[in-house]
Amino acid sequence: MQKLIGFNIKRNKKLLVSDIIKFYEVRGYELIDADAHGMTFTRGNLWGNMTSLNPTKWKTKVNIEIIKQERMDYNIYATYKFTTSGFFRTKIEDNYYNEELNAFSKAIENFDIDSDLIETIIDKTNKSNFHLLANSLLLGIPTALLIILIINSLINNTLPIIIASAITAIAIIGFYAIFVKLRGKA
Repeated sequence: MQKLIGFNIKRNKKLLVSDIIKFYEVRGYELIDADAHGMTFTRGNLWGNMTSLNPTKWKTKVNIEIIKQERMDYNIYATYKFTTSGFFRTKIEDNYYNEELNAFSKAIENFDIDSDLIETIIDKTNKSNFHLLANSLLLGIPTALLIILIINSLINNTLPIIIASAITAIAIIGFYAIFVKLRGKA
């Protein structure tokens, strides 16, 4: 998923660049590229997407573009490339990403960082993802077992482990998708 935020600021460029770098480093990002026109930060990795419910561990890339308008007048554009914990994005994850963008804007424009709000949203996202995963497992595994038992009784044989595993995975992912859709309507 990609999100863009842009705003104008009147400030000394050296201080502006310094504030941007400080903001992202405090939030766990690493500066990987910088030039006269902007910079790129990354946080997390693909392994974090697969193993963590915490969105700060997921792969995120931020491209910052600084465009000079006049003396001490700059347009700032931040393009965020977020990844999610699974194939589907929940409303709570979307809220987290929006707050991440808003935190950057507030920090640079108003020198205001509300780290408590971001931490609360991270905790809420973690809990939401845990509940989605737990509910998907609680309903997906018994459903898969029932399907496997029915198929085994119909074919008078035992399904290979690979096929049984695939049925289980599909059932869990199916329930996950259903729960995400239901939360989107709630």
